[in-house]
Amino acid sequence: MIRGLYTSATGMIAAQTQSEVIGDNVVNIKTAGFKEQLASNISFPSKQIYRIGGDSTSVALGGMGTGLGVDQVTRSNVQGSLDVTDAKTDLALKTLGYFVVQTPDGDRYTRNGHFQLDSEGMLRTAEGYTVQGEEGSIGPLSSDFRVSAEGVIFDQGQEVNRLRIAEIPEDALQREGQSLYNATQGVQASVGAQVQQGAIERSNVDLSGQLVNMMSVMKAYEANQKVIQTQDELLGKAVNEVGKIY
Repeated sequence: MIRGLYTSATGMIAAQTQSEVIGDNVVNIKTAGFKEQLASNISFPSKQIYRIGGDSTSVALGGMGTGLGVDQVTRSNVQGSLDVTDAKTDLALKTLGYFVVQTPDGDRYTRNGHFQLDSEGMLRTAEGYTVQGEEGSIGPLSSDFRVSAEGVIFDQGQEVNRLRIAEIPEDALQREGQSLYNATQGVQASVGAQVQQGAIERSNVDLSGQLVNMMSVMKAYEANQKVIQTQDELLGKAVNEVGKIY
């Protein structure tokens, strides 16, 4: 019975973790370039249950589950729809890969292409990090710069830089904040990356799907909660009533 409490508790913890992932998806539904997070469960090893007879013989009754947990949280790489803004500083990736930005902690990676020019003409993120090109930080630029589909940057008729687009293995991405990622292993330059200037990639979060998932998670949480309440009542009876001498 005690084991049953632990099994149900693991189910509640897994449901809580899933609800946090869903909530994070919903909060970032309007964050440019945000990728929907997916939480997958894993079952703990089941245990074989036996019935011991009076003659010490055992009869297998079957397996008993020992609970589950969240195995990993991954990201959906489905391309988000593009919003055309016509702003020259807005850039959208139409292929896999990440823009490279320079932070105080080193290179970080993002698909949020909502950039801006600072007073010195440097291309920066909304947080103030400089966007990186193959020749270093991009800028200074005039307000009339152009970015080709291949990521080549032209300003006043001259090629001045080329966007650094990095390809990173899914399991090497470590999220930092809303739309920044760190890489836990080496990254490679993207081959054949396509960029659209004057557009932003929207989040690929499906709101209706998230609401359906939340309802399923809530039902699983409530079911495990009721199981724990029932087992707690049975334990109370076992302790207070079974074997009571009248």
